[in-house]
Amino acid sequence: MKRVASSRRRHLDVLRRRPVLYAVPVDPPASRALHRVDQLRALLHLVDRGVLSPDEFERQEEKVYRRPES
Repeated sequence: MKRVASSRRRHLDVLRRRPVLYAVPVDPPASRALHRVDQLRALLHLVDRGVLSPDEFERQEEKVYRRPES
């Protein structure tokens, strides 16, 4: 029967190495614009169904177009 401890010894270097850090892509402006369009479509769908009033839609629209704080 194979011992577990000896197999772990071979893999200890994996635990001692620094983790590989990958660059996280920044959300490009084009994808943010598409995200806003999707949000507005969803809001318009709610207005069409009668869930949101036009005034509520305008308030939500302002939130969508508000610049994100950095």
